Amino acid sequence: MRLLITVLACLVPFFAQASSNAINSTLPVEAADCLIVDHDRNIVMIEEALSGKFSIPGGSIIGKETPQEAAKRETMEETGLNVDVGKKIAQTYNSAVYACKVLGLPRYFDDANGQRLIYSWYAPHFGKEVKRVLLMPDTQAMRDKYRFPEHKWMFDKWTKLVEPSRFRLTSNARSELTPFYGYQLSWLESLRAKTFNGGLSSTLGNTVVLVGSVVTPVFFLLMLPLVRTLLGHRALLIFGAGMLTLTSITLILSTLIHVPRPLYVEPMFTYHDTLGFTLPSTMLALTTYVFACAWIFWDEEKYPKKRLWVTSLGVVLMAASTAKAMLLGEHYPTDMIISVLLGLGAAVCLWKVKDRRFADRSRILTSTRFWGAAFVVVAVIGSVIHKPQLIYLSALTLGTFCALIWLKISPVFVSPGRRKYKIAFFAVATAGIFFLMMLDRHLTANTAINEIIVLWNCIALWTISVWLLVILPRIFYRAVKQS
Repeated sequence: MRLLITVLACLVPFFAQASSNAINSTLPVEAADCLIVDHDRNIVMIEEALSGKFSIPGGSIIGKETPQEAAKRETMEETGLNVDVGKKIAQTYNSAVYACKVLGLPRYFDDANGQRLIYSWYAPHFGKEVKRVLLMPDTQAMRDKYRFPEHKWMFDKWTKLVEPSRFRLTSNARSELTPFYGYQLSWLESLRAKTFNGGLSSTLGNTVVLVGSVVTPVFFLLMLPLVRTLLGHRALLIFGAGMLTLTSITLILSTLIHVPRPLYVEPMFTYHDTLGFTLPSTMLALTTYVFACAWIFWDEEKYPKKRLWVTSLGVVLMAASTAKAMLLGEHYPTDMIISVLLGLGAAVCLWKVKDRRFADRSRILTSTRFWGAAFVVVAVIGSVIHKPQLIYLSALTLGTFCALIWLKISPVFVSPGRRKYKIAFFAVATAGIFFLMMLDRHLTANTAINEIIVLWNCIALWTISVWLLVILPRIFYRAVKQS
């Protein structure tokens, strides 16, 4: 009896510790997470691309995987770290948390804000689901941005159960680059040093970055209502088909071609909110496409002088987009050349196919079937390669498809004719898009669940298509009719 009491007394602490670490152990284990710490008890965290919040590496168990195998796979996909999965230290609802130790000696660097960033160029999900991989202390600032409430209050207890992993501090990324990219990196470093050395050059450099960062995205935001206002709904569909195709191609290439970002991991250039593998530059490719289309389709007999002004604006915005991307370390010079070529190619292809027809004589790019097929293709590709931007594009195509079905049933294709009506139409169209984007930003900013964030973004983009093609023309038609 005395022996039994002694054994039970020894086991009580063990069960108490297991119980305190198991928030809800009655649910089946469907996911697995890895807890990795260094010798300073900093925790390996990922910053999620969708939610913008922190979490430890982990994810769902696939097929017949064991939880340990899932934890190892997810850690490699999200951080690029190969780990040895140790004992299970906790269970939070349906997810098991394992003590993991990194194999090898991964490198990290200190950014301008004093954060420790781990090199994660070749992690399969880097740039798609993960923005950064960091070594972070268990502070209140980290807990405020941590995604899962059930984890954050347990880290002080869990980290004591994990064997520390070794990491190596490094100052630059040159050893990771081939000579081809190494030469470009040296040139970019020289360019930035000459640009931001104080005085007038720094002012010009900051102006270029501002124009490339703010003006160019706003310009694209205005392009859809501008085309709809000046050229009508058919031109919007044709122009949008070109933008959709080009954007999809650049996003697919940025997933398939893994090129290390040179300045993304350079301490002297600090951290910038890029999404990893961005070869080529979607923004520059689209800017080139827009102004190449303007040049090809311009009515020179009607507006001979304005063509030159539009071309000059295009050159300025393309130069600003290029300089901004290189000064901030988002792209190599070769990236920009490829982007320009893709934009020019897309404009020429659009010119060749815009008047092609199906057997029933309906134009391809303005056909309901084209936009329905585009939705299916883009959605499937986005799901397969885990690219949320493609999922958002598929929502835009679905909105266009729904709008065209709506217009077949109840057609209203009215476009403004007189100048004052065009100004009013453009202003209302732009205001509606801004409102939808601000509402979407508000809703997603208060959400930590990736699926809900994707849903809100998709709803917003679906609504933009319907707003421009169906709702606004009806509002405008009734307003003009009453006046």
